[in-house]
Amino acid sequence: MRFAAVSALVLLSAQVASAQPMHGRQRELRQDRVEAARSAAQVADDRRDLARFQATLNAFDAAVARRDAVGVRAALTSFVQQGRAEVAEQSRETAQAQREVARSGAELMRDRNGRDARNLRDDRRDAARENAALAEEQNLLAELERTVAAEYAWGPQVPILARARQVMDRFVVLARAELQRSKAEVREDRRELREDRRGIR
Repeated sequence: MRFAAVSALVLLSAQVASAQPMHGRQRELRQDRVEAARSAAQVADDRRDLARFQATLNAFDAAVARRDAVGVRAALTSFVQQGRAEVAEQSRETAQAQREVARSGAELMRDRNGRDARNLRDDRRDAARENAALAEEQNLLAELERTVAAEYAWGPQVPILARARQVMDRFVVLARAELQRSKAEVREDRRELREDRRGIR
């Protein structure tokens, strides 16, 4: 009787021990699904941002070509507002990238496998890119705001408008790069999801 009780206890302990890693993997799989959905939504959002930036830049160019001071000012004001929204969004994305680094680090500490080590490297690289993009966007926004203030003070002078256009064009380039990073993130998230599904089977 005592032997049967000990055997049952050993069997139950083994089941609990084996269930714990499985529970962790199920949680990891759920998190992978959440991140894949977030990344897909980010791609759609980045496409909209790029289209808005490009449309506003086109409106600015058209206003400059027809010497429309009101149109120039409206385009500049709109672009500053979009730039502020983009910097706020990039701040959120940078914070999210840092959270993913922390999560990948915790998974590596728990599971100690090569796949998690690669995921951590990828997440650190992504976080560094997001942080660099945020710093550049903050600098560009500050410069654009100074340029727009100069336009308000002195009117639509050629050097002011030329610099404003350079800054706006750089925002468009960064928005295009952000869209490409988001597409790459979707591919990474789908790969991690496939790998984690295989690990659960």
